[in-house]
Amino acid sequence: MSLPDESHPVTSFVQEEMIDNLAQTMTQFLAQWPPVARLRLLAFMHLVEQPETMKALLEITPSGSLRLTLDTDVAPSRTH
Repeated sequence: MSLPDESHPVTSFVQEEMIDNLAQTMTQFLAQWPPVARLRLLAFMHLVEQPETMKALLEITPSGSLRLTLDTDVAPSRTH
């Protein structure tokens, strides 16, 4: 009979450090992107998280280039 796997404190610490470092690295990396690229990423993340509120149109040309157009049915907030 084997014992259940227990999480070791060192493993938990390493995971937390990796997550913190990844978050810091991503923040620094995204800060270097132009605003339009960050907006495109945000729209794509919104599509993944709430697909029912987004319309997506994928166009593929005969040459092989792709164009993904995202549109939302949600009206912008008037509070800002």
